[in-house]
Amino acid sequence: MTTAFQETKLDKAFGHLDVDGNGVVEHSDILALGSRLFAGFDEAPTSAKGQQVLNGLETFWQSLLSATDLDGDRQISPAEWRTGMATAFIHDHAGFDAGLRPAAEAVMRLADTDGDGAVSLAEFQTLQRAFGTPPEQAVESFARMDTDGDGALTVDELVAATRQYYTSADEDLPGNWFFGQL
Repeated sequence: MTTAFQETKLDKAFGHLDVDGNGVVEHSDILALGSRLFAGFDEAPTSAKGQQVLNGLETFWQSLLSATDLDGDRQISPAEWRTGMATAFIHDHAGFDAGLRPAAEAVMRLADTDGDGAVSLAEFQTLQRAFGTPPEQAVESFARMDTDGDGALTVDELVAATRQYYTSADEDLPGNWFFGQL
């Protein structure tokens, strides 16, 4: 069983993944998200980082299909999304590591453009722009997740925040701000 809070987060994430806005998430949406990320970070999909992102997104897509595509049409409706995400990532603690972590790590490493192991506010804003997060919410998200106030979020902190966003019912965790205000 998911909480209303978790469902709110899942609904917001669904909106980010439905890149073309047609009401379902399809493979083309995942590829379009990758294209937005590559364009934002001026990275070629054929580069080492680009290949890691593509592989991570493909792992995520296959996990999504397996867990959420209840009718086998290769499209994920909002109802399928909620049910499948709860089963695959919220209730199955290993599900995040198997299905979503590879994409999260690859995307965060892509965002770390200078390779210092951390994402600056500017890098985070570019990342959030690809997901469609309003700019002012990206700034607030960064501030709320930068709990030590050092002006950077490590790749590991961002992956942990992603886990919190997609799996936790605890409303006080900083990862709940990953995509801005709920």
